[in-house]
Amino acid sequence: MADAPVPNPPKSGGSAAAPATGAAAPLLCEVRTTSGVYRDWMVVIVQYGMETGVFRNFRLIIAEPGDRKGNIIASLRLKPGDRVDIALAGKLVIKEGYILNRQVAFDAGRHAVQVDGYSKAAPFMDVSVEPRQYRNTTYEGIANSVLGKHGIGFRMGKVPDGANDPFRNVLPQYGETVFGFLSRLARRRGLWLSTEADGTIVAGEPQASGSGALIEEGRNILAGQCSIQLPSVNEVIGRSQEPGSDSLFGKVPSERSARAQVSGGVDGKRIVLAEGAASQKETQNRVNMEVAAIQAAAFRATITLQGWLKPYGSGLWELGDTVAVKSPTLFPTEGGEMQLRVWSVTYKQSNEGGTTTDIEFVNDAAWKLQFAPVDGGSSYSPGASQAQPETTT
Repeated sequence: MADAPVPNPPKSGGSAAAPATGAAAPLLCEVRTTSGVYRDWMVVIVQYGMETGVFRNFRLIIAEPGDRKGNIIASLRLKPGDRVDIALAGKLVIKEGYILNRQVAFDAGRHAVQVDGYSKAAPFMDVSVEPRQYRNTTYEGIANSVLGKHGIGFRMGKVPDGANDPFRNVLPQYGETVFGFLSRLARRRGLWLSTEADGTIVAGEPQASGSGALIEEGRNILAGQCSIQLPSVNEVIGRSQEPGSDSLFGKVPSERSARAQVSGGVDGKRIVLAEGAASQKETQNRVNMEVAAIQAAAFRATITLQGWLKPYGSGLWELGDTVAVKSPTLFPTEGGEMQLRVWSVTYKQSNEGGTTTDIEFVNDAAWKLQFAPVDGGSSYSPGASQAQPETTT
């Protein structure tokens, strides 16, 4: 769809126009369809991230004075079900996405249209997985089997030890969504889920690199906010059971357990029950995943920047990008500088706010299951131990 023909612009304005060139291109959001390219948006919101915001989504609004008689809006033919590509500053951020809904309103003073949509991967949030038993199959094999039926790609990013171990026996729950099924298994393997522009699902740490940018208060930060949270517990314990066999029986498989320590937390424990039968290694990975979630929640910073592209670069922001952020106002560190990772991105454009990007950052520890010593943490970067078994294997 990126090569779709562009219709001639209407005589009195309109959202279908010739391709932009030159310095104006970075300011444009393009909705590319087989029938044309739409650019005259007054409000643009495009976002993607980790956790439950796994799919990419967008909201676009056009408004015009009522005396224009709907010249722009009359030419806007986008409707639910249409397939679209979304490009920001000429960079593709959503490929083969969907228009989800269209809302139109008018009165004597104004006509307005809002369209919302999402990426190719989004339907897997709501579609139920087909019942099937998987024996001795890896997470990658299960994901490819489930997502392939919907034409959605899958790949593994950087993953922790044991993430590629096969599941002995897996069954979807009756009526369980594709997302619910894959996220449930991902927690047992210590995997975060995210998506790429073409809808490909990525399990694990995205293979992003350092952006080469320094984001600095008083220089290129328009606004910022930071939340530092006391870890809710100082200990995480996992429990599970494993099916027995002729060579594995008795108390050992029936009482799988693992434990990890979190520094600086409230004096208490969190007990996690594995989602289904789990081996000792799976139980430890499940505990490590819970600790990573605590690490992610302990520190969140959202920075607003001018424009959509990375400073000193030509690309859009990628999940997992490592960025140096310097803000003595936000961070209680010596010098006020921290190395952080991109967790979510929201691109915006409006008449009031201009063209901006909100980037949510987390600690590097939120992405990893290799933790610092327990006594080496702080309230904004808590240390944690690897989960250790509490039963004999």
